[in-house]
Amino acid sequence: MVRKVNDEYYLNRAEAIEYLIAAYSLRWCNTKWTTGRIRISCQDENGILHSYRVNTYKIQNSRVVRVNKNELDVLFLGFR
Repeated sequence: MVRKVNDEYYLNRAEAIEYLIAAYSLRWCNTKWTTGRIRISCQDENGILHSYRVNTYKIQNSRVVRVNKNELDVLFLGFR
């Protein structure tokens, strides 16, 4: 479930994939752990491959590591 903390939305890995595919018309998207961050690999509707590393956050009273929705938007607005 999406968590809202101080007007910021945090998504777990599955939610981040669903959000990115829907919001940015991606053909596919996946995530992988890499050196304390999450690498997001995807292909846009033009067939171009993208790969980004994003910071992870652990929210109080939760064991799930999440990514910040605003950080995802900043990264992905570049190829929209």
